Amino acid sequence: MRRSIDRTSIKVFFAVSISLIVIGCSTSEEVVSDCYSLTRFRRFSLPAFSSYIMNVSSDDKSRVDVYLQMPYNRLRFEKTLDGFRASYSLTVIIRNEQRDIVQTKELDRTVETRTYEESVSSRFDFLLQTFVLSPAPYTLEIISVDNLSQLRYRHSEKFTARDFSSAQLSASTPLLLDTIITNEKGISLRPVLPSSISMLNHSLGMFQELYKARRGDTVMISVSYAIPQRSSIPERKFYYMAPPYKSSHTVCNQKYDSIYYSQDSIFIAQNSGTIQLFQLYPLPEIGSTRVQRTIAVSRKDFRDTIKSTGTLYRRDPKYRMTPSPDEIIEAMRYIMREEEHDSITVSPAEERMLKVKNFWEKRGGVQRQAEFESKIAEANALYENCIDGSRTPMGITYIVCGMPDYVDCRGHFIENWYYNLGDRAFVVQFRLENPESDLPYYSLAPFSVNELMWQYFVDKWRRKK
Repeated sequence: MRRSIDRTSIKVFFAVSISLIVIGCSTSEEVVSDCYSLTRFRRFSLPAFSSYIMNVSSDDKSRVDVYLQMPYNRLRFEKTLDGFRASYSLTVIIRNEQRDIVQTKELDRTVETRTYEESVSSRFDFLLQTFVLSPAPYTLEIISVDNLSQLRYRHSEKFTARDFSSAQLSASTPLLLDTIITNEKGISLRPVLPSSISMLNHSLGMFQELYKARRGDTVMISVSYAIPQRSSIPERKFYYMAPPYKSSHTVCNQKYDSIYYSQDSIFIAQNSGTIQLFQLYPLPEIGSTRVQRTIAVSRKDFRDTIKSTGTLYRRDPKYRMTPSPDEIIEAMRYIMREEEHDSITVSPAEERMLKVKNFWEKRGGVQRQAEFESKIAEANALYENCIDGSRTPMGITYIVCGMPDYVDCRGHFIENWYYNLGDRAFVVQFRLENPESDLPYYSLAPFSVNELMWQYFVDKWRRKK
């Protein structure tokens, strides 16, 4: 199925303009789930939100809490007497396996800021919606509409409402926390979605409920952080000014078997029924980390274990929105000759960015340099998963070649990006390497890029406009 792309100039949260997909991909569930790059492009340009589903027990029923956060920089603001205002609407739909609508909610939200800087910042509007469901598989569908621009964004994901009514020991879905606040009113939680893990500064909190516990039970909670072991395979030689065939990162495909942090806590249950678990842990290391949480409950003649795992990616908080010098220099090797790049990397750290500036002075100056570095920032935002987005083959291709003219989605495993040059269309093919992972990684298929096409885009960066 070929998806056409209409290019239009829009503002993104970097306060730079780029051409992004706004039409051409239908809103069917199959397209949303299959076209990985199209969904990334759409998230980048439309009123896209982040969501997280927590499944808990409520009066022996299955309750689904849907956490949503809408970044300010995804909305269009208008000037008011007191500052700036944006508004958007949300339609939340729960469907069963037969695609029948089970529950639906419609919401209208207004966001106000005092300054323009705040309206384009990384702040977000946070909300929670709750649904009580019968235990079964469902599909969550959420449609957001920015009221000023009338741009729409649709998100769809499958989940299962668990059966908590049985006598067996069970637990809710874990919820990540920014802060746990205790005051005279009780305990207040400030959730953080997995997509915002890089915004944390001090610690990572976790909240979870344990059901069907008995007074006197011994409860042990174990949490571990793991990363893949360092590869002993020597890196293959990198070819400069060439397509990113050699950019396959083993960290995205290996098992997370190298534990670098673990903590166990043990306590005796004081009451029967539901136990609420609040705990704080160190922040994961920068990069991709597999977090495993185990709850072991034992009594005289009984022992049960509940496990949950998830993968988190934490970007260096110093470079949340702007690329680091190392990222800039690494991306530039795709448009530089080997000797040009080596002259930068062998220089003292304090001189490297000066040499980068000297490179661009002959090729359009500060404006051209800013354009290239903004592409790196955009690639990070689009394709960050198990590594920084600017280091992935899709991110590198986006930096060098820009937005494809259209995308051909071959299910969930193959994507073809097409670029029109004159009366010819050239293809760049990507393949999904780890379909079982919750952090997708697409490699560039060997020999899938026309060398003349690649050199055309490289030369565009190298020559003065």
